[in-house]
Amino acid sequence: MIKSKEKELRLLKNEQASLDAKINVLSQQKNQRDKTAGLLKEYISDIPVIESFPDYIKSIIKASNKYGVAIINFNSTFSSIDNLSKSILLTPSFDVTIKGRFMDISTFLERLTEYRAYRAIKKAELSYNEKEYPILTGRFVIEFKSWRRSPRFESK
Repeated sequence: MIKSKEKELRLLKNEQASLDAKINVLSQQKNQRDKTAGLLKEYISDIPVIESFPDYIKSIIKASNKYGVAIINFNSTFSSIDNLSKSILLTPSFDVTIKGRFMDISTFLERLTEYRAYRAIKKAELSYNEKEYPILTGRFVIEFKSWRRSPRFESK
């Protein structure tokens, strides 16, 4: 009788250890899912919807002053937006003209790459006028990411 109770107790302890391990795994999975959901929401909120893109561009122009450069021109090339695509993510391109010292322009462009909505510099040209030197003029075609519409995100 005692041996059977000891065996039953041992089986119960093994089952408890197994259940504890499974609970720990589920808890870790839930924490990872919550962390991933938070990062996804942050990523989604950092990329503007196309309707609010003008405000996003204004913030970039304001930020350029911090780096000692002047944005002379910021023209959209709406032909870069694929209206036939069903994708929720758009990649609008802008023709940007910047004036400033070489290092200031490069610092500004480097900081621009840290924006989540930044995608790529498709074209770059630097020129100078001897009367304005050391101020350079840069023409860039910069591609960004934008949501066609606000994405829906559901988490459990």
